[in-house]
Amino acid sequence: MNLWGVLLLTAAALLFFFLILPAVLVFFAVFYRKKGVPFEQYDAKKFKNHYYMPYLGRVAEARAWLQRHDHTPVYVTTDDGLRLYGECYDQGSRRTAVLFHGIGTEMYTNLSGQARLLYRSGWNVLLTCQRAHGKSEGRFTAIGLREHADVLCWTRFAEQQGATEILLYGVSMGAAAVAYASDRLGGTKVRGIVLDSCFYSIYEQMRRDAYKNHIPKIMLPAQRVLAKLVLRVDIKQPTADTLRHAQAPVLFIHGTADETVECRWAQVDFDACAAPKQLFLADGAPHTLAVLHNPEETEAALQGFLEEHFT
Repeated sequence: MNLWGVLLLTAAALLFFFLILPAVLVFFAVFYRKKGVPFEQYDAKKFKNHYYMPYLGRVAEARAWLQRHDHTPVYVTTDDGLRLYGECYDQGSRRTAVLFHGIGTEMYTNLSGQARLLYRSGWNVLLTCQRAHGKSEGRFTAIGLREHADVLCWTRFAEQQGATEILLYGVSMGAAAVAYASDRLGGTKVRGIVLDSCFYSIYEQMRRDAYKNHIPKIMLPAQRVLAKLVLRVDIKQPTADTLRHAQAPVLFIHGTADETVECRWAQVDFDACAAPKQLFLADGAPHTLAVLHNPEETEAALQGFLEEHFT
């Protein structure tokens, strides 16, 4: 082999081992199926510094309260053929709240406080398990960009169960999924949506996480290319794009101490939103924990929103 051949082979090897292989590994770490952490394991030693730890008692209380009430497992089939799992707390109301959890977690850990609040207010509550999580099928999560179609599937399910007024409530990735669906709600029974700790775009979130975890910035364009090839989505698409055409009133909730998704993105999405809108900033609340950190203020903001937009 001549010198040029050696150089080309060396360059190809370096490209593979220092860019392509790491990019693929990062892609699978971010987008491949999430095992999640069962609620019972959050008190394990390795989670002692998790920001959820100070709130575990309140999460456990809300979860136990909720599970004492009658509920049934339910399933929907997505447009691309996946079977998704949910649990329905039906108390005979014409109003149903459909709740969507965040990435890498499970519905009770993320949503027990919100579900209890709404159930106490007389709503049916439908907790959903995101694709590629828990008991739902799927090999990959698209962190909201494909899940927006799943939001519409669960909306149709609630309508088929007799709901005449629907609230969509998402936290973190679940909020992004609802935001990405917000321009497709015309003709549905959705009368309002809540975006709790919603991020601006997957790309922006990955950029922030890469900085925190000392991952080279060159990984980001590679993730965008891989997401387009494998998932057929553009991770640079901002939630603001669909909110500019939102077809239901929106309540934005965000904790001012959120170290996962910067609080400023709530204001950006709020400003972009074309529908009737409200913004509640929970003073000192971490990511997704406004309901538990600021229960009275958050409940007042939510109840005010519901009273205004639900007859």
